[in-house]
Amino acid sequence: MDALTPWLTPALLIALFTWLRRDTGELRRDLRELNGRIDTLTKDVNQRFDDVKRELSELRERMAKLEGAIEGFLAGRRDRDAA
Repeated sequence: MDALTPWLTPALLIALFTWLRRDTGELRRDLRELNGRIDTLTKDVNQRFDDVKRELSELRERMAKLEGAIEGFLAGRRDRDAA
């Protein structure tokens, strides 16, 4: 047993270093996977915002047409009532 004592500390340090190195590799792989998922979700959210912006601009155009039609209708009634 006395012959193994000087080798115990270096062996434990090597084992700990190997375990931590392996664990770090798994952590990096998990982080890369997480970053990929976040990128995908970000692209999806940006696409949805773009869709909402496009729909809002279409609604704005429709509202402007409706306002123009209402103003034309009311102007025609005012002209008729004035005559």
